[in-house]
Amino acid sequence: MRLTRFLPFLALAAGPRLATAQDIPPYVPANPVLQSRSALYAQPFVAPHAGWQVRVLTDYYNAVEVSRSPAPFTRQYLFDAEVMQADAWLTRDLSRRVFVIADVPVRGGYSGFLDQALIWYHHTTGLSVPARDELPRNQFEWGFVLPDSNIIRPRPGTFLGDIRTGAGMRLGRAELVGTVTLPTASLDADGWARHVIGASLAVIGRLVGNSRVIVDVSSSVGVTPTHGRLAPYQRTVFVSGMASGRWRFAGPQAMFGTVWVQSSNWHGTGFRAVDAGEVTTDFGFLLRLKRKWPELQLGMTEDLKPDGPSMDVGFSIGLRW
Repeated sequence: MRLTRFLPFLALAAGPRLATAQDIPPYVPANPVLQSRSALYAQPFVAPHAGWQVRVLTDYYNAVEVSRSPAPFTRQYLFDAEVMQADAWLTRDLSRRVFVIADVPVRGGYSGFLDQALIWYHHTTGLSVPARDELPRNQFEWGFVLPDSNIIRPRPGTFLGDIRTGAGMRLGRAELVGTVTLPTASLDADGWARHVIGASLAVIGRLVGNSRVIVDVSSSVGVTPTHGRLAPYQRTVFVSGMASGRWRFAGPQAMFGTVWVQSSNWHGTGFRAVDAGEVTTDFGFLLRLKRKWPELQLGMTEDLKPDGPSMDVGFSIGLRW
């Protein structure tokens, strides 16, 4: 993956002075149906720390979704792709109560290579995905027919996404975090970026915080103006909720999990996969293999709702200094 060549430079830029904290990693939706509209994401509690904190996270998803509109005028929505997202997160305390946050994202959409392996996995586990069985192997396709247009999305390759920046304030066991996403995407095509400024405000609470267990919850609201040829189908106000936990089970080694619920980003398309809200779980391990090494994140992401396979399965690997 092309992003890997940048990891050494990010590590050098971080420098040896970076401090670590027992935080839960943020989660950013990878599904372009969500990401091209709402600026919302799951931001767990940001613990106080000295100096810069840097987290580099790469996710790679196999996506498949076939959805049909109700009769009598049946139309089809099809999304078959592999999707990459990589994020370089930076946070820094300006005082004991105030901190700044930024995310520099790289995104990608490809024909992919995982289809055959996932078909074997689904059949072995008995969790068959009919859409994956029926569609061509390792071929990109994203298109849908709307009442007033026929939309075909091109394969984007790798591109810079919308940079996020903002600030937060600590209020004891609660935090307020406000961010904006800037239209910095290096891709002109619709469907993969917002192309307008988006904003989000999150209220985060740390319900439990001790040496072994952390539990965070949050609720968020976001606003993104309508834009482009699909403006009549776009919502402008979004809400979401998050519950996250981290359990340190042996020394510095930990498990984490996040459940993310988000309201619908679209309306009136007639496709449940597009018009419905989203429920996603993000989970995995946070490992410190050696004392002076960065924390290693290994995880998976699964879409629970809407009722289609959509982002069938995602794998994540990350480092935090």
